[in-house]
Amino acid sequence: MAIKVAEYLGQRTDVDDINIIPVQLGENHQCPFMDGHCSKLSKKLQPVCSVRKKSGTMWIVCEHRLCATPKTKVIQIEGKDKRVAAVLTPHQQKILWDIAQTVYRGQFEQSDIVVNREAPIPIEETGGKYKADYIMRNLAYGAKIDEILLEMQGGGETSETKKISDHVASWSRQENPTNEYLRTELAKPNTIETNAWRRQQEQFLVKGNIVNQTGGKIVFAIGNLIYDYLYPRVSRANLRDLKEHNWTLCLLGIKEDLSEPAQSGPIPLTIDNERTLFTNYSTFVRTLTDQGGPEPSIFQGKFLSLTGEDVEI
Repeated sequence: MAIKVAEYLGQRTDVDDINIIPVQLGENHQCPFMDGHCSKLSKKLQPVCSVRKKSGTMWIVCEHRLCATPKTKVIQIEGKDKRVAAVLTPHQQKILWDIAQTVYRGQFEQSDIVVNREAPIPIEETGGKYKADYIMRNLAYGAKIDEILLEMQGGGETSETKKISDHVASWSRQENPTNEYLRTELAKPNTIETNAWRRQQEQFLVKGNIVNQTGGKIVFAIGNLIYDYLYPRVSRANLRDLKEHNWTLCLLGIKEDLSEPAQSGPIPLTIDNERTLFTNYSTFVRTLTDQGGPEPSIFQGKFLSLTGEDVEI
């Protein structure tokens, strides 16, 4: 249990060519990963985008870091806030194009791939609705695979978050704040993979079921740590590899791109080709929900009667 701050407002901390400059909480600063201001700063939170575990593995802690979904942003026009359309940044375009090249077959161009961000998904029974992170379509002529619901979960929360915030605040107050100080290892905080998956489960199951019945496919792009948390729970079922056939569910691991030497700026991301699973959605869900077996011992042992006596069964 130990982590380091890996990125601060889109600047990686493990390169010392340029010292990262602290910014004031509450200020407006451009987010490096989407067309809009950093949402953490606007909430007066430290703009930490990602952290590293002791193993060196990256864990995303900002909802907009992997591939942000907001389709609008607020700008000032004549002293007034106005909401306008947000464009896809080069970072978002790269992530989405990498995903498209992994899940689609055949010949297609970037111009053939279209997305709808935060698309509403109505729920007939309750009258409510969910939102898909992305609906992706492949408009290339003769495309064998087209309609995809794409969900993103690069990481999640950490324990002892205040210790991370306090450390960053301490760094920002230094007379000469250095990247080395900012990336100091913190002993107590840790990543919480279980919470990241639990938050996704209901939406994953409901949205996936709707898309599956509609004839589409669901792609779940997740950080490596979440993939490694999920995979053992389904690997025992020996799910069939349907990549070249009629798959309806795809898990895509996202990892740090180590193909080039580290340089100042954001940590580059890429698809982890060793962590991909193309299979059947219904089989995957049954495997997730069908865990455990008969265990009579849970109804044996020491019990306490409602009148206060110990009872051995």
